[in-house]
Amino acid sequence: MKKHVKRRTRAQPGQALVEFLIATMLATSVLLLGIVMLGKFNDIRNRTLTGSRYAAWERTVWIDAETSGSATRDWYARYGSDALQVQKSDRQIQRELLARVMAGNGAARLPQPVMWKDPSGTALLDDARDLTVSTHESDLSTPLDAYTSSGFGSTPTAAGGAPFAARFELPSRAFRSATLRMATGVHSDALRRLWKGFDGFAVDDTNALLTNTWLPEGTPRAEALFAQAVPAAGAQLIPPPLYEKLRVYAPEIDTLEFGRIRADVVPADRLAR
Repeated sequence: MKKHVKRRTRAQPGQALVEFLIATMLATSVLLLGIVMLGKFNDIRNRTLTGSRYAAWERTVWIDAETSGSATRDWYARYGSDALQVQKSDRQIQRELLARVMAGNGAARLPQPVMWKDPSGTALLDDARDLTVSTHESDLSTPLDAYTSSGFGSTPTAAGGAPFAARFELPSRAFRSATLRMATGVHSDALRRLWKGFDGFAVDDTNALLTNTWLPEGTPRAEALFAQAVPAAGAQLIPPPLYEKLRVYAPEIDTLEFGRIRADVVPADRLAR
């Protein structure tokens, strides 16, 4: 009898060790799953930051037909009418984000990155509606707008004419911002079992840019814009009689062109063939 009790007592430490190892493995596996999911969520966050930058840059080039103000349209009509023909809505930018930023620019168009799956293999982003894009255009602040609309200086003209107000007219709605919001794991049962009360991981980011993305459509459009900032190109500042008398000493004075604006021309021998 004593011998039997001894054997039973010796077996208990081994069983406790096995139970401890099993409990440790279970706890560690859950911890490892949690760490892996945190890494996936961090990748989702990084993609969101990249996506908001992409959306903001797209909005600086492509006009939103639904929100662009009349002032912006009037400016493009005078100096860059072709830009009015290339428009892109927030919905189109969202589709591009799903195809390029989220899936990459590779030849194979995957619905989303391979690692964006929960422990059961279910896609974390299972609905395109969980990714939303909203862009915004706003006017410049009053001090900045004063330089583009009211002018930044005046110059007296010849013969007592009205002063010439120099200005450099740029689009007033040059402040563009884009907000991207992504909600993932909203319908994941595996993550609900891993974290009690889990209702999805959502991250959003806003990127703002203050820039003028105007591109001249030909030399005449460029000259029309730049001439506003060159007083000599828009008004007579020096009456000809004041310098024509100097022709005796410098015949080349007749070749003076006040306020000349010309496009840079690259010599033919400098062009790549």
